[in-house]
Amino acid sequence: MTIDKELIQRCQQGDQAAFELLVKKHERRVFGLVYQMVRQPSEVEDIAQEVFTKIYFSLPQFRIEASFEAWLYRITVNQCYDYLRKRKREAQVTESDLSDEEAAFFERFGSITQPRHLDISKRLELRQTAERLLSVLPPKDRSLLILKEIEDLSIEELTQVFKSSASAIKLRLFRARNHLKGVYEKGRKKEKGKQRV
Repeated sequence: MTIDKELIQRCQQGDQAAFELLVKKHERRVFGLVYQMVRQPSEVEDIAQEVFTKIYFSLPQFRIEASFEAWLYRITVNQCYDYLRKRKREAQVTESDLSDEEAAFFERFGSITQPRHLDISKRLELRQTAERLLSVLPPKDRSLLILKEIEDLSIEELTQVFKSSASAIKLRLFRARNHLKGVYEKGRKKEKGKQRV
């Protein structure tokens, strides 16, 4: 039995300390995903607290044989969607805001998860650039690409998070990547148009 499952069983028996350990184990992942989704540092802690509150009250019904991580991601993504819907705001970055460095980064987009040959500062810079590019996308595309490309979830794990078939997830990934590519190409055309003037 995994550590998560042991902690969940203890939580289901009323052990508060076990829930605190579960939160400590996963809070960094939740905070990171929330930040990448909503791009509002001042809101991250409140949204993460809401995620853990929902988890706390839902744990008694959690099926121990299910994937806790997929469930955690699903609750976090849904909480971010709720926040974004309430705010009714679009991404702050437009395609014309992409710098040359970000455009060059896009061409290496598939390797953003683990560019191990780079030093830590370069990896951090690439990750920040990836987050900026992803912030251009609508929340549903953004969440899918963040979980696949940055959090490195497998297709099988994504099917559990989004409650979709593997073929539906692959299609959504294809469309999300094409959307990002379209945004990139529009930004490049605008840049070229400005240079000619």
